[in-house]
Amino acid sequence: MRSLHETLFKYGFVPSYFMKIANHALWPSYLIASCVLAYGLYIGLFTVPADTTQGDIFRIIYIHVPMAALSLSLYIATAIGCTLDQMLHLKMASLYAFACACLGLVVTILTIITGMIWAKPTWGTWWVWDARLTSELVLAMLYCGFLIARLNIKPTRLAREVSTYIAWIGTMNIPIVHYSVQWWFTLHQGPSVLQFAKPKMPWIMLYPLIISGLGFSLLCFVIIMHSVKVLLSAKVAE
Repeated sequence: MRSLHETLFKYGFVPSYFMKIANHALWPSYLIASCVLAYGLYIGLFTVPADTTQGDIFRIIYIHVPMAALSLSLYIATAIGCTLDQMLHLKMASLYAFACACLGLVVTILTIITGMIWAKPTWGTWWVWDARLTSELVLAMLYCGFLIARLNIKPTRLAREVSTYIAWIGTMNIPIVHYSVQWWFTLHQGPSVLQFAKPKMPWIMLYPLIISGLGFSLLCFVIIMHSVKVLLSAKVAE
């Protein structure tokens, strides 16, 4: 077990070993992730029967739900990367945090946009100051604050410290985003998949969502690896 930990650390946080595996595995990983994602989206968008109440507009969940879950997961990953950087002084962890924040901002914006596309025919409006929507918007602002601090404060070490504090403070918003539909009255529907009880969604609709979520997750993982590779090549770690 110790050797496994050492191997993971070596290839994850030692630049020379990371670059060695990234150069060989990056593009095959893109291919695998794209195939999984394409399969899940094809089933969800074209073969699953329409919802009895929402019709075909419900199909946006095969993009919106994975985006929403990843917007939270990437922020947690950002905070973890910052913590490893501050506690263990791992520069690679800082690069992971930066890459996760950049991708997390894009994913969060896509979450909001796809949510608005679903909201217009369902609620009759593109936007309401609903608890879930508002807390997701706050999440996007936290990502922006992190990136602004990381890119503009000098020296770089101070920028990493300030952005770490922003990441830590922002983690308080994560449970608010997730549990907002349970804590407050909200127009947003309650959880139908991410819950301890049996999922409310029938299996024929659920399994494409799981595959799509896996595909999006794999794609995000590969994009982060690619981003770190580019950052290392540009010597941004210094």
